[in-house]
Order: sequence, then C-alpha cells, then structure tokens
Amino acid sequence: MPTSTHSTMRQTACGLTYWDNGEQQGDVYVLLHGISSGAGLWAKQFASQTGKNRLIAWDAPGYGDSVALASATPTAADYAHALKAVVDEAGLTAFTLVGHSLGALMASAYASLYPADVSRLVLASVAQGYGQTEPEQQQQVYEKRPRLLAELGPEAMARERGPFLLGQATAENMLLVTQAMKRLTLAGFKASSYVLAHDSIDYYLPAIQGAIEVLYGTEDGITPPAGMQALQQHYVQMNLQAVPQAGHLLYVDQPALFDRLVFEQTQPGKRENNT
Repeated sequence: MPTSTHSTMRQTACGLTYWDNGEQQGDVYVLLHGISSGAGLWAKQFASQTGKNRLIAWDAPGYGDSVALASATPTAADYAHALKAVVDEAGLTAFTLVGHSLGALMASAYASLYPADVSRLVLASVAQGYGQTEPEQQQQVYEKRPRLLAELGPEAMARERGPFLLGQATAENMLLVTQAMKRLTLAGFKASSYVLAHDSIDYYLPAIQGAIEVLYGTEDGITPPAGMQALQQHYVQMNLQAVPQAGHLLYVDQPALFDRLVFEQTQPGKRENNT
C-alpha cells in the first residue's frame, strides 16, 4: 500500500477503502488498479506527486479492506457505481480518471455513466474484456486467475506472475507486486475475473465523447501493443502513446515517463500513426 507518509487510508460509509494524499494544490487524479493488484502498486506515483497533485487510489470492491460487491457476477458498470460512492464522499467534482488494465475497463464504464465527473480520461495497458468472445474462452478466462490464487497462494503467485507483468523485474518492483498480491481475496478476484471474462470495453467507449489517452508498454505481453493499436482504429478520439522498456505494469517499470505523460501533460497528444 502507499506509505503512510504519502497518503491516508480512508473508508466510505459503504465500506470501500481508498488512499488519499490530501494535497490541496494541483489537479485531482483518481487511480484505478488492475485485476492482480491494488492501491499499493501506485506507491511510486504517491511518492512523486507529494506537494504537486491530489491522488486518490481505491482498493476496488473485494480488494484489500474494501467490501465486496453484492453480485458475484458483476459488470464494469457495477464497479463504476461503487466508484461513484468514493467520488462523492471524497467531494470530487471534475478530475482526471486513470485506469490500468482491468481498471481501464472500469474507468471507461465510469466515464460513460458519469461524464460530467471526468475532465480527462487516461487508460493504460487496456484490458478490453472478452465479452464478445465464445463462451468456452470466457469460461477459461474466468477460471484462470482465481485458480492460480487458490492453488499457489498470493506470494507464490506473485513470484510466478510478477516477471510476466513487469518489463523491469527488479527486487524493488517484485516487492511491490508481492505486497499488492498479498492483499488479494479470492472472492474479489473471482468477481473481477468475471468482469474480464464477460464484459467488453466496446460496450462503454462509444458513449464517451471526449479524447481518450491510451498508454502502453512496448514490452507488454499481457495487453500487447498490437491490441492497443487495433483498438485505436475503432475510436477516432483515441490518442496512443508508447512507453519504452515497460511491460504491463508500465507505471511501476517506468514511473518517471508515466508520471510525465499523466501528471504533466494536460492536453491529449497526437494520434500515433500506425500506417
């Protein structure tokens, strides 16, 4: 989790926890983690933005100390509605919404449902969801990660999965991954795996009117660059930015460049030319 010197853990009335650095200056950023992580993986961003911008990073429902959703078969929209409770209790009006991996799918759902809240949308290492694939593939996706967690436990799963998530599998980065995975719960992991297997980002992106910034790691084997480039072809408002020498967890691998692209670039960049 983000260190206590950089943030404070808060809890909503409905039992969702989030980390807030409480900055009174700069802009406001809401950070959504991916399926195998948690708020703690944003530690480098909380450290770098001290005295600069306000950061809020939730533990999604069923992650860490956050209460699980009522449904075991949720959609990304269910997570978006839960996030709205965090946004309202934190007193946020307009903010930059940053979603990583499955968090990008949740962020897209939120931006489609609550457009007035989102002044800027940044998606990183986008998990597009398998909602439009065959049932057999959906079932495989749904079962894969929870089975690993149940069989290996969080620390062994971190050792096995960490090198595939990182482009720079240093001891420091592996420790962050391990600490995040230690806070996974099987129920929360199953619910988010259901979203990954049965939902699709294409159910939400068409409703988003503004620019969409997409960042991807050039060494990402989980959500490969080709997938990001293919997604861009369907959405004219999408701006693509590569992060070199970064894997799936690009904000852990290359925090300085990620931070510059997210926290210092207030206007969307140009569309990447893939022709």
